[in-house]
Amino acid sequence: MAKSKPLPFPAKCGFFTVVAVATACGSESHTDFGPPVPVDIHIERLDRDLFAMAPDSNSNFHLKLYAQYGSFYKDYVERVLQVGPVEDQRIPIALTGFVLDPDWSRVQAHADSVLGDMAIEEAEFRLAFGRLKNFFPDDPVPRIVAFNSGFNYGLIPTDSVLGIGVEWFTSKDHEVVKLLPPETFPQYMKDRMRPELLVPSAMKAWLLVHHTKDTRGQDVLTNLVEVGKTMYLLDAALPEVNPALKFAFTDEQLKWCEDNEFRIWTELVTKELLFSKKPEDVDMLLNDGPFTHGFPRESPGHLGEWIGFRMMQSYVAKSSFPRTMAEYMAIDPKQVLQSYKPR
Repeated sequence: MAKSKPLPFPAKCGFFTVVAVATACGSESHTDFGPPVPVDIHIERLDRDLFAMAPDSNSNFHLKLYAQYGSFYKDYVERVLQVGPVEDQRIPIALTGFVLDPDWSRVQAHADSVLGDMAIEEAEFRLAFGRLKNFFPDDPVPRIVAFNSGFNYGLIPTDSVLGIGVEWFTSKDHEVVKLLPPETFPQYMKDRMRPELLVPSAMKAWLLVHHTKDTRGQDVLTNLVEVGKTMYLLDAALPEVNPALKFAFTDEQLKWCEDNEFRIWTELVTKELLFSKKPEDVDMLLNDGPFTHGFPRESPGHLGEWIGFRMMQSYVAKSSFPRTMAEYMAIDPKQVLQSYKPR
């Protein structure tokens, strides 16, 4: 990589979230919640705007981008790129340096080549948020903004904006990706840098912020079911997407889960983990990694998300009468537990 000063690497927590993905389907079919509601979705390209405008010193690009993207641009400058306060007169110089850096310019060119105008992703988002609007009519439809973070942040879901770091969804084989330090970017993370993961990853990030209850201090069961509800909602919003992609699993990892569902559940029950409130027990099942600690290396990371999803899927399949999506999202975890009998 070029010897310019590197940008900071991801914090992986808090307001800015690097998320990689979502849901696997079992044998049960989806409940029919009705057709998508028409929504106006357009992916705004801060990445392209910045890289096109910054090299022109007479363009006043900084002020123009600030006017166009508002508070999200402020966060992008100050908290994503971390180049200084947005009002600082030196910011245009710092941004121009970022744009002209050989590594980041190559990364942006590659993103442009792989993702193009993002028309396919835009259509997928339109359907997904249209379904969410049908489930929850009062929910906001976010402004979707694509940006280049220099591999600082993959996804930024705020109250009203869903930000997407395009460089995270191009290719694990790009020359710059190969040079990213493995202690910060382990291989399993690089393997997920594929365009087909962009939409399910971004939708999961949005749902985790807007539809997942705060389960801090709660037991393992509550954590499994609440994240399982999010995954069930994601699955309903993206029914046409390859199930493995919605969890960022490989096809082999998904098959391992399906083949070992009873054994996984038996492990949780025999070790009396379901009602444990120990943070390390929750983390073991929900934290990301190349595999889930305590399970074979063939297992995927964040295995608890899949188990939680299967629990919700089982509950919905066994419901004696149709419910709205909002009603399913409000179900008590112990009720969900009673309906789950893996074989």
